[in-house]
Amino acid sequence: NGEFLREAAEYLQSERSEGRVGDMFDVGLQAFTPVQARYDVVWCQWVLSHLTDDDLVAFFKRCTTGLAPGGFICVKENVAGTSYVVDSEDSSVTRSASVFESLFQKSGLSIIEKQTQTDFPDGLFEVKMWALQPK
Repeated sequence: NGEFLREAAEYLQSERSEGRVGDMFDVGLQAFTPVQARYDVVWCQWVLSHLTDDDLVAFFKRCTTGLAPGGFICVKENVAGTSYVVDSEDSSVTRSASVFESLFQKSGLSIIEKQTQTDFPDGLFEVKMWALQPK
């Protein structure tokens, strides 16, 4: 939302003035369309659980067009032990690693690297990270 974006811009003021943080967008991921061939990295961390599978595939396809040659889409998300876990309070969906990887495939993305976050407290979802590139 707009208030969060204003706070983020203030918090990242020095990074923005140094050119380390560029554009910031007040738009939902299901509608976000990046500028073509502009970004070396599109970083997605703990936000994809609010998209349907179809919206997620469409989002990745749009992000692919925004990548500069050799660019990456990086994903860091909680992963479920079963295919899907739905949170009844916020309607978010935690997907399994195999579901994510199937959606990457449907999006035309190849997995270049993947890792599991270590040293998280017991009782939390496992966290996985993927570096992806268009096929």
